[in-house]
Amino acid sequence: MTRDILAIIICFKPNHERLRGLIDAISGSVGRIVLFDNGGLDVAKLACTGAEKIQVESPGENVGLATALNFACEYGAKNGYRFLISFDQDSTPPAEMIPILERELLAYQAKNARAIAIGPQLVDVRDGKEMISPFVRFGKIGISKWSGDGTEPVSQLITSGCMVDLSVWGTENRFNDELFIDYVDNNWCWRMTRKKYLVLGTSRARMPHELSEEIKESSYISLNKYGWIRRYFQMRNGVYHLAHESLSLAQRLYVLRAMIVVFLSSVISDERPLQSVWQCMRGAAHGLVGRMGAYR
Repeated sequence: MTRDILAIIICFKPNHERLRGLIDAISGSVGRIVLFDNGGLDVAKLACTGAEKIQVESPGENVGLATALNFACEYGAKNGYRFLISFDQDSTPPAEMIPILERELLAYQAKNARAIAIGPQLVDVRDGKEMISPFVRFGKIGISKWSGDGTEPVSQLITSGCMVDLSVWGTENRFNDELFIDYVDNNWCWRMTRKKYLVLGTSRARMPHELSEEIKESSYISLNKYGWIRRYFQMRNGVYHLAHESLSLAQRLYVLRAMIVVFLSSVISDERPLQSVWQCMRGAAHGLVGRMGAYR
């Protein structure tokens, strides 16, 4: 039910028109909306419905994705919310998405109480094309992708559109603040599945979502476009996981492939390739020695 769900939108230099549309889309399906201001939020520009549900949290600096999620989880648990649903500032969920996610998660929990999170099928609809992002499943050594009909266990979810049962959040199940941004969602899902919890993907809810600034596709690989600071985090946190986290072989192969895509994308897709490549190298060195936290 609406009063059971807390939403958080994590903001960093947001497009206020798109943010207003996101708030309008979800306000009827949640009890409260936390706008977590990591920088650049101007509340005066948000003349939107559901204003009475909005709570703004401003730490005064960019504290990252994981810290924002941990704040929301703690706030939700203390104030009696059953679920937390999180969004990036540029997500565009349909109005019916949140009730569908709640219904599907509750239905699965009736069969298996170890189910603790659910996410929608993501669709990138830029340039008049519809590109579905399949869910990932890890085997002992292999990686498979699933985008079939229904609701099934998967191996990881992205933060935006992810609904979490707050009964499992606590000291041992926090998001890793030191990662700051990239791999925050993967890391949490991987840790929870190691503890025999289930995270679910469902095709019964679909959400348009842009996974990068731009995508370049070929027959063999999809390259993305980001700024050079983001490349630092992508490479640093990938190397950190390989060097310091307990991963399966399949997860290690997944991270290695992601790092290859990051490097190739830096060279081919980014506006400042030399700067991006330098930040990839710098991030890799920091990840190897465990120098984590915010960008310095």
